[in-house]
Amino acid sequence: MKPSNQLKIGLAGLGRFGILHAKVLSSMANVELLAIAETRPEPLKEIGELYGVERRYKEAEELIKDPDLDAIVIVTPNDQHERHCLQALATGKPVFIEKPLASNYKNAQNLKQAAENSGSILQVGLILRYELNHRIIHQQIHQKSLGELISIRTKRNLSRSWFTATAERVHTVYESSIHDLDLLLWLTGSKPISVFAHERRLGNHLSPEACIALIKFENGCIGITETSWFVPTGAPANVTTNNWKGCIDAELVVVGSNKTVQLRSLDSPLKIWDSSGTISPDSALWPEYNGRIYGALREELDDFVKCASQGVESATANLEDAVNGLHLADAIIESARTGTPIIMNQLL
Repeated sequence: MKPSNQLKIGLAGLGRFGILHAKVLSSMANVELLAIAETRPEPLKEIGELYGVERRYKEAEELIKDPDLDAIVIVTPNDQHERHCLQALATGKPVFIEKPLASNYKNAQNLKQAAENSGSILQVGLILRYELNHRIIHQQIHQKSLGELISIRTKRNLSRSWFTATAERVHTVYESSIHDLDLLLWLTGSKPISVFAHERRLGNHLSPEACIALIKFENGCIGITETSWFVPTGAPANVTTNNWKGCIDAELVVVGSNKTVQLRSLDSPLKIWDSSGTISPDSALWPEYNGRIYGALREELDDFVKCASQGVESATANLEDAVNGLHLADAIIESARTGTPIIMNQLL
């Protein structure tokens, strides 16, 4: 028998990341994964049977209309986020949506306004804010341990084999850089004032294969972001879930007037060699042990469940920052397109 105080959640989207959400939510004592939605029948049936979810919808819209849900989690494809988020917010129920919140800054503003109008809690998946190493760095910065912030450099290069899944669907800045843009806003606690960016395109795709941006903040800090899809197959695999394998070569360097901090995703002390190469299992974002997901993803969803149950907004996943992250993303894309610097307050 299900405890009466469980939060009844509907999960829309069962792609690679949606399946991880299902695994986390189904294992939480204070949650009942009441309903799932997916357009593809195979994962819908498989995940439904695996976690005993009887309410299985072919469309997210059908799930959102379920009157018995207490909260809704949206992990549908990026180009469907706005539509599904608006529909979910109209119910007045708490909504968690994976990044990016929307396809551009204007649409993100519209979603924020829709949340305010409906009284819904809207929480965006800003997963790095829940990862312990990043939290320690954030604490060091805001305790002034590093001194004045001089610069923050981020790198997020990903397996070449993953690019085909996003090349025609979403711009690289929205897909991968958005994590680091949020980091820059969170760590600096300052507004960006100007952006200058360049991109590389080796194919005729909607999205460029690489993008690098220089960002200046009001507090004087200089941000540098790099992202690309050129990590070769032979790189150490640090994403090793059953349906998802490859490499996220990420790095964060924070330079202060007193101290410098460096964090690299491939510096894991755990390495496994076999005939196919090296595996460095991730222990930070969504590590799996005995069929259970731990790490930042669990912390993030636990925060959402607590906020939804108590009717309060997250103190960690700031919605205003999620919206402003898209403003910064838009500026980077426009700068790379025009080859000119962008002044943030001139970009509507």
